[in-house]
Amino acid sequence: MSMGNIYLDNVRNLVDVLEHEEMPKIQIAGEKIADSTATGGIVHLFGSGHSILAALEVFMRAGSFSNSKPVMKELEIDRFERIPGVGSAIMRNFDGCPGEVLIIFSNSGKNPLPVEVAQRGKEKGVFTVAITSFEHAEKARNGKIEVLAEVVDLAIDTHVPYGDASVSLPGTKIKTGPLSTVANVTLLHSIYCMAVEKLLEKNVMPPVRVSRNTPAGDAHNKHFADVYGDRIPDLRY
Repeated sequence: MSMGNIYLDNVRNLVDVLEHEEMPKIQIAGEKIADSTATGGIVHLFGSGHSILAALEVFMRAGSFSNSKPVMKELEIDRFERIPGVGSAIMRNFDGCPGEVLIIFSNSGKNPLPVEVAQRGKEKGVFTVAITSFEHAEKARNGKIEVLAEVVDLAIDTHVPYGDASVSLPGTKIKTGPLSTVANVTLLHSIYCMAVEKLLEKNVMPPVRVSRNTPAGDAHNKHFADVYGDRIPDLRY
């Protein structure tokens, strides 16, 4: 079997594990997003390093919620994720409101930045969700440091192995084929789909975007700029 096939097998197995092990938590997160969205709330997302990719995944994207708002979009934040105090500084301008949802992505869960973001978010009364590798966090724990899964309201395990990568290079201890981004976005879209289901049960139309590269896209999405534009100004452009 080629290394490419091995990686695809690893992805398939990971998605199966997520479905069988994390669905109850996916349902909780989806319900929280639905409850907040039904009352006009925003879904906040945060990640640093490669985890910022997941935080940007649903921002102004076809098929996602128009009330999705990254806490920050700057890719360079990864250079500061190990420095205490940076997360607290970032969150000084956080506009989360009680009852809204903040999803934090961090594979290791051990760096101060995502932990502080979660702590400051909880102080604002938002419901905090971690999407993180429990295995990596446990093995990477230095002494008694607090990891992300321990400070949030709901922690979802990505089941990504320690070190993230999953395909061994023959004759070495090095691995390629990382899985965390696949796990992050798979869990995230599953949560949003669950939120859609819950909103429809409430007879509330979900704020799902349509591709602007379709005939009806711009007209459909303009409504969301009117509804959420004050808090997500990018929607107006």
